[in-house]
Amino acid sequence: MSFLRGSENYVWCTTSVLGKGATGAVFQGVNKNNGEPVAVKTFNQLSHMRPHDVQMREFEVLKKVKHENIVKLLAIEEEQEGRGKVIVMELCTGGSLFNILDDPENTYGLQEHEFFLVVEHLTAGMKHLRDNNLVHRDLKPGNIMKFINEDGTTTYKLTDFGAARELQEEEQFVSLYGTEEYLHPDMYERAVLRKPVGKSFGATVDLWSIGVTLYHVATGQLPFRPYGGRRNKETMFYITTKKASGVISGTQTTENGPIEWARELPSHCQLSIGLRKIVTPLLAGLLEVDPHRIWTFERFFSEVQTVTSTTQVHIFHVNKAASIKVIFYFGNKVLREIGVNFSNFNQVRVE
Repeated sequence: MSFLRGSENYVWCTTSVLGKGATGAVFQGVNKNNGEPVAVKTFNQLSHMRPHDVQMREFEVLKKVKHENIVKLLAIEEEQEGRGKVIVMELCTGGSLFNILDDPENTYGLQEHEFFLVVEHLTAGMKHLRDNNLVHRDLKPGNIMKFINEDGTTTYKLTDFGAARELQEEEQFVSLYGTEEYLHPDMYERAVLRKPVGKSFGATVDLWSIGVTLYHVATGQLPFRPYGGRRNKETMFYITTKKASGVISGTQTTENGPIEWARELPSHCQLSIGLRKIVTPLLAGLLEVDPHRIWTFERFFSEVQTVTSTTQVHIFHVNKAASIKVIFYFGNKVLREIGVNFSNFNQVRVE
């Protein structure tokens, strides 16, 4: 049995698996003409059983988006032997953010500079989607890829648009997609608990998934953790829907035990104390279930601008023989100069 499969211009090996999902798999392949390494997404029988317009949706979304923080589409081709269409994309050699978080060195979350990159790049990719009236519906670390540029720098890119669709901000949808731990509670209630709730969902469900993802990236852990994980689905729903506004995590450490709520990031988090004080309100806003308090995308983009436009000054405190970090930010303006009047700044955070 041959493990090689191909299309007109590409060939891939089914033993070189980059990722698998419910409707297909992604393999590493090469361009037959120039040997360029690529990623090839193929689709299984379950995918082909979906309505034709749903099958075509991912192709149409990928044709519509073009941004440095979204995995680049190279081609859509017909696989040989009539197996259907395949999607050929640029290869992100750094792997998925999920695999990166799985590394022992990232047990307690990413280092501060890397966290900044994820926030900035994820937000830029999401802004491009919203500018094109698209909703992703399956945001999670497994769908954020690390691309290593020729100069050695890193770019994080959104991928897997199998659940994506066009949706205006005020529009609603009723179909269910996503991954349990990252699902908005309203979707979790229908998709996981199977309750016949007469609710529709808006584009802002992506914001909840971003909140869970960023908490995971900052701490190495999921924010809402019932004892026993996925098998304790009712408790998971209880944690996400009963938490007070401003609470960013809820953990149950014993069977049927109490929930430990937290409004701050855990002490083991790799972010500096100053940055945590700026990031925590961002997480609290994203992980909001009160319909009257739910953020808009405009609010999210504005708040991220504040987080990513901070200026950090490293100071050595001679009397204490200690290195401290001072974080400055002024509204939503980017501050890149140190030679300014400090009294003009809104807030100063010190580590």
